[in-house]
Amino acid sequence: MLRNCFKYLFMFSLIVTAFVAVAYAESAPTENDTVVGTGIDYSAPYKGISKVKPTSPTAAKVKPYSGLASRFDALSRYNPVTWGPDCILPVPAKGQFLLGPKLFFARIRGDARRDLHIPGPAPALVDFEDHLGFKGSSALWSIEAFYQLRPSWGLRYSFSPMTLKSSASAVSSFNFGGQTFAIGSQVRSRWERFQHRAGFVYNLSYTTNSLTSFYADWLHIEDKLVVGAGTAGAGVTSPVVWNDSKNIAVLGLEFNRGLRNYRGNTLALECKGGIAFLDDCLGYEAEAGLSYLIPIKTGRFGFVKGGYQYIHLNKEKSLETFSTSMDGAFLKIGFLF
Repeated sequence: MLRNCFKYLFMFSLIVTAFVAVAYAESAPTENDTVVGTGIDYSAPYKGISKVKPTSPTAAKVKPYSGLASRFDALSRYNPVTWGPDCILPVPAKGQFLLGPKLFFARIRGDARRDLHIPGPAPALVDFEDHLGFKGSSALWSIEAFYQLRPSWGLRYSFSPMTLKSSASAVSSFNFGGQTFAIGSQVRSRWERFQHRAGFVYNLSYTTNSLTSFYADWLHIEDKLVVGAGTAGAGVTSPVVWNDSKNIAVLGLEFNRGLRNYRGNTLALECKGGIAFLDDCLGYEAEAGLSYLIPIKTGRFGFVKGGYQYIHLNKEKSLETFSTSMDGAFLKIGFLF
């Protein structure tokens, strides 16, 4: 309960901070340098040319800005492109291709139940952490590609593999796939997941510094869970192998907002949320982060993005349950060709 409260508090603080940054960026006045010169008396009659002693310039003290903008000046001065004082959010044009890897530092939680047709009460859920030993965070990688097929919509694909291994002592006895594992027994577990995701993105609204999009994806997940005893005498002759596949539809919205412009580079806020359903599955996803976009040539740019992501997916049938949750920080880089 305390972990969930901390997670929701972190997400709320991140969203509030981002919207405060948006409000500050929009309300910040644009200041121009003042030019100080000698006064001109237009009412005076015409006079001949006379020698005027120039006034010596006076030095003015300027206090450097120590905010967030000063941290990007060292990087932005290498960029020769200038877009002007307004913050412009770059987006892919028709026929352009966006590609980049992503690293997700996920904390994985979940439970599973696989019941054979045996008379009696259904077995309790098997916890991934207490029974199978999947603890801590894992670094998961994925590759994502996007192609802007039309000015208002494009196609997207991503691939995410995962392999987790564990060897731990069961904190309590449990039953999985007709096999009983006693308390304190050594349990060796292996979880493999291969995820393919493809769909399209449609731009609902676009301005020079904001973009709102709708996405519809097809998500295919292949899970393989292997649970076996690590020592002899545990009552298990062979490990239990469970292969499960899911075909899911995912619908959601994405919102991008340019916050500040640093000599042509753009700091932007990106938020995303969606819901997953079909094939006895129900889940949702949420993502919030900041991206720094750097133009390379005309119409091309690279970006670095970091933030927080939460994914929950639950598949439940009469004899089977497979529920997983992943949350944590992520880092993504990419290039527009």
